[in-house]
Amino acid sequence: MKRTNWRQFLLKQAERQRNNLTLLLAGASLFFVGIGSIYYAEHALRASFQQEILALAGIGLMLLGGLLAAAGYIGLSVLRLYKFITDKDDHD
Repeated sequence: MKRTNWRQFLLKQAERQRNNLTLLLAGASLFFVGIGSIYYAEHALRASFQQEILALAGIGLMLLGGLLAAAGYIGLSVLRLYKFITDKDDHD
């Protein structure tokens, strides 16, 4: 993508506040489900292959959730600031 295409994409993404909030909340939810599955695997299951698989799935959910939440947070905060800074319209 050219620089102007990236700029337009970032500005368009900054305007999608509802989508960014949905990403943030979905990511946080997945993250906490991942933590819960790791906690469950550690405290409710005996040492077994199933315990390790559940813990591994929990780590995957945490990773995916963290990435989604970070993307939503960046869209809500950093891109909004970027839009404010690069806005060339004079608001007198």
